Amino acid sequence: MLLPGPGTWRGRFKTSAKTLFALPSQVDPRQLAMLRVNPPTAYMMLHDFVAPRPGQWVIQNAANSGVGHCLIRLARGSGTKTVNVVRRPELVAPLRAFGGDVVLVDGPDLEQRVRDAIRGGALPLAIDAIGGSATQRLARCVDDGGTVVNYGMLSGEACMVDGKDTVFRGVCLRGFWLRPWFTQAPLERIAALYRELAANLADGTLAVDVEAVYPIRRIKEALAHAARGGRSGKILVSFAEG
Repeated sequence: MLLPGPGTWRGRFKTSAKTLFALPSQVDPRQLAMLRVNPPTAYMMLHDFVAPRPGQWVIQNAANSGVGHCLIRLARGSGTKTVNVVRRPELVAPLRAFGGDVVLVDGPDLEQRVRDAIRGGALPLAIDAIGGSATQRLARCVDDGGTVVNYGMLSGEACMVDGKDTVFRGVCLRGFWLRPWFTQAPLERIAALYRELAANLADGTLAVDVEAVYPIRRIKEALAHAARGGRSGKILVSFAEG
């Protein structure tokens, strides 16, 4: 595997051997193909802001996304339970089947429904992919002193967090982007993380749904499919299929 960095859409890439490391051969290559971005993003947001502890909760929106699926599985592996927020009712049952402990449709009364679901459990961390008022709804759900980590703005709007949460409850908003970590972390640390995530794939702890695989000659169709809303999994491109 090539350590992450520039290289998207390249057919060939020349690099130093120290930027390469082997991945387990017994793992589904489709899962390994999706290892570069979503799994480490989920892992680091789950571990680097609030240390996961058995029995506590984490809440995330856009929970049906690739990152959301990874976070569900990684949280379960650490003993942390998940509240998963989606925007469409038809996504609830599939996410419960995937392993989400609680799955709720977003709305203005989200805070109360979350409190009812976790029944007094600790909820120190929220993961936000949407921005705008969705960030505020997550901020209202976390405990006093809790952290909201934003890694995307699907709404196209700036994150909103009310002063009563930041000032009087001590809730903080943090941002996360994977790319800068690769410029700062030692290669050994990066390789170790990917080996751990590959091991999670091997033992079934981690998995991301795949909706379709296109041969490379149908790349335009693959890109159009990937751009559609309402997908149930990732769209991959294969050089092996004619």
